[in-house]
Amino acid sequence: MARRHRAKLAVSLFPFLSILACVIGTLTLMITALALGQMDDTSLNDQLRLDALKRQLEADLKLIEQLKAEIARFEGHTDDLLKRLVEAQKELRNLQRRTEELVRQRNKEPEPEIEVIVVDLESHKQTMAKLQEEFQEMQKQQETLAAQIKERKRPPEEAEVMIRPGGSGVDLEPTFVECTSSGIFIHEGDKPAHVRRGDLKTDATFRGLLERIAGKPKATVIFLIRDDAVGTYYDARSVALELRARNGKLPIIGHGKLDLSMFRK
Repeated sequence: MARRHRAKLAVSLFPFLSILACVIGTLTLMITALALGQMDDTSLNDQLRLDALKRQLEADLKLIEQLKAEIARFEGHTDDLLKRLVEAQKELRNLQRRTEELVRQRNKEPEPEIEVIVVDLESHKQTMAKLQEEFQEMQKQQETLAAQIKERKRPPEEAEVMIRPGGSGVDLEPTFVECTSSGIFIHEGDKPAHVRRGDLKTDATFRGLLERIAGKPKATVIFLIRDDAVGTYYDARSVALELRARNGKLPIIGHGKLDLSMFRK
């Protein structure tokens, strides 16, 4: 026969504790309200003002201590300052006495006589006009002399280089191409056409000239070579050989202007 277990009855105290905590809190709130109600607003303001005065007093005490320290620091120099003040007063009195003495001497001395000079304004104006004319004349002479000096300092112009027909090719129809250090000048027409040295192989004007010369039996191109343009001549001649254009060369001394009048008659 199974044993019967007796059921144990357990009592929970949680609701009782909760009620007790609420009562304690309510009593605390009531006590606080009563205490605040009994306090006077005037006494609270007085306390705040008292605290502010205490802080101001502490700041004033600190300032007083600083001032005492400054006074103590300057007390040692008081004697020196007094001595300097006394010496400055003595020097001032001496300067005043010297000034008074100088004023008395100045008053005793007779004033110098002033010589009055009468100036003739009309004569003075005529003299100034003559001086102005002389000055302008001297300016003109100076400008003339400066121009003459500048003209004398100019480097002499190089003489024109005349190209004359000669040699065995007198029956040819030449076209002159001047070779310079920077490129060539094609002397054809009223104004020479310039071609850069780097564009000799691709320039349409130069290549067209060489193609026309290659197509005419008596036509030829004459390269006029300046003394600093040997490299340009070789580049131009290579293009002429490539296009089978007859060509010749003629060295030119100096950098004077070319005279081709002998071939244009």
